[in-house]
Amino acid sequence: MNHRILFLPADPAAEAILIEVDGDGRVRTRVPLPPGHAAPPAGAVASTVLVVPGEAIRIDRLDLPAHSAAQARAAARALLAPRLARPQPLHVALDDARAGTLRRVAAVDAALVQAWLDRAAAHGLAVDAAVPEQLLLPPPEAPGAAHVLVAGDRWLVRAVDLAFVAEPALAVRVLGDRGRVVLDGDPTRFAAGALHPEIDLLQGEFVPASRRARPAGRRRLAWLVAALVASPLLLVAAHALQLTLAARALEERASAIVRDALPATGATSADGPDGLDAQLQAARAPRAFAAATGALFAAVAAQPGVHLVEFEYQRGDRVRAVLAHPRAEDLETLRATLAGDGWRLVEGGSRAGERGLRTALSLEPGA
Repeated sequence: MNHRILFLPADPAAEAILIEVDGDGRVRTRVPLPPGHAAPPAGAVASTVLVVPGEAIRIDRLDLPAHSAAQARAAARALLAPRLARPQPLHVALDDARAGTLRRVAAVDAALVQAWLDRAAAHGLAVDAAVPEQLLLPPPEAPGAAHVLVAGDRWLVRAVDLAFVAEPALAVRVLGDRGRVVLDGDPTRFAAGALHPEIDLLQGEFVPASRRARPAGRRRLAWLVAALVASPLLLVAAHALQLTLAARALEERASAIVRDALPATGATSADGPDGLDAQLQAARAPRAFAAATGALFAAVAAQPGVHLVEFEYQRGDRVRAVLAHPRAEDLETLRATLAGDGWRLVEGGSRAGERGLRTALSLEPGA
């Protein structure tokens, strides 16, 4: 199946280039797209990839020991933010390395990523991935060499340990004594590199809707995270939850039988319906606790730069926590995520810390 690749120029007033390639990266069609012009209709395509200008993207290799991609992105952002000192919020994307802690990291203003996506949308294209143009070039085999592609008044440079786009004079200074291998053609010649990119910029808040987990999947993940993080005993509770959901009809029938039987046993009101309700609530508490904490842990893990400082269990369906987060807007994102899973986030007081805010909150079942 074919793929569409949209090459965006750095100048929004210049025309973009839309090419269609087959699964092996061979170019089938090439169409110029003036700003705002819709892309021509196409048949079924496997994916649409956006190739973005590389001047504004910094690519580094960092040692990032972390337990998750979200933690690694947060660590990379903390390391890069003081070096870059940009006024706009910084967006960080990582390679998909499966082993080791040395990761290739791309950093760019988040507003610029959104502007590129908006330009693609103006052409009628919803993209599945976004790739910095310098990463289309293959790395050289020799560690001390660099591939250079001359694209007008810019050089695209790719080496084993660096990748950048710059004016020739600056590129020469950065390369120093490295050996240079000049590549022929223009960036579209290397379009096949966009099909399996080393770094996809669409991570974190820019993950396409097609790759986001469905709400039911997030709830199941939340229960699993709660069981693994909170206590080994919750693994038993999670298994009990599965059995209880499968046997809900039997539970309702058993409750009805017990209610009918209680008056015949001479039970007092304390041992009657109220006592039965207390017993049922006690049985359901592990399920409610797993669902509440799981939803909170999953929502926090999906929010870069946000983490729990304190956590307190009050009741099976209510928890209290203290959250560390860089921006006040993080709470609204967290609130929307939890609301989608049926929970209501109630804020307490906030105070400023050395690295952002600390906010007390409680999590309750939604109305």
